[in-house]
Amino acid sequence: MASSEPQFSHLTTEGQMAIFWRILHLTTVIWGNFPAGQLLVALTMSFLHNRGVNPTLGDLCKATGLPKATVSRYVSWQLEQGLAKEEIDPKDRRRRVLMRTKRGQHAWDWQIEKVQLLFNDVVEQSERSRRTGRKFDSSELLAVMKRLTDESKQLRHP
Repeated sequence: MASSEPQFSHLTTEGQMAIFWRILHLTTVIWGNFPAGQLLVALTMSFLHNRGVNPTLGDLCKATGLPKATVSRYVSWQLEQGLAKEEIDPKDRRRRVLMRTKRGQHAWDWQIEKVQLLFNDVVEQSERSRRTGRKFDSSELLAVMKRLTDESKQLRHP
């Protein structure tokens, strides 16, 4: 049975870089001008939650390699935004685990949807370029990038 998800192994280098640019662009729209560490902690928490792991601050420090004070500051922001909540670990009452909230799950689902659309678009453009042998000239490429930037500014992150 064929998968409905696109296959990326055949993407050109340009297509792969387009994906990287657009993911970076999307995360900047979502998170604002936060440092890379904030994005790393947020994505690490999301990936762990998605796999059924409710991390502690220590877990996030180990996974990201960032100092505890830095991780704590970034997690505090997520707690303030209602994307996560802190609860006492039922197995060890000395530990506090970070749980994803409904708002955090909704935000994650929204991001996954936008990234999937982005991948589909890049795959389609890459296939079209491969079939026709035609690449964007610089003015077309800048126009596409401006359009994507304008579209990103219109996104409403939950």
